[in-house]
Amino acid sequence: MFDFTPPSEHTGFASSDAFDELRGFVEEHREGLFAAAELLGATPGLRLAQAALDGVAAPQLPTRSTMRALAGLLDLLMLEHVHDPSRIEAAQFALIDPASPVVEDICLLADGLEEALTSCQEGVAGRAAA
Repeated sequence: MFDFTPPSEHTGFASSDAFDELRGFVEEHREGLFAAAELLGATPGLRLAQAALDGVAAPQLPTRSTMRALAGLLDLLMLEHVHDPSRIEAAQFALIDPASPVVEDICLLADGLEEALTSCQEGVAGRAAA
């Protein structure tokens, strides 16, 4: 019923140290991530962001569903699906003025989230190699 599983065997996290940078980024940019997700993905994007950010804010290490939600949020921010007319991202993206300052904000959030996720994954890989 609940999605919590021991992190070391399912997500690869040996400790919360590898997760701290990601958690810090999400806490610092929470409102911006919500706004960007809603702008790019409407209600489904907002729900995705809610799932990802709530999972990161939880006191335990991330679950697999949290990591999937974070990957989905990163895809949304990186505009991975805006060329697929069957997805809501295409319609939402078409409504955004390319000259709007929000475009730069979304790019910065996407880059920051990608960097935090990469650092988190490298931290886990480094612990596994040690």
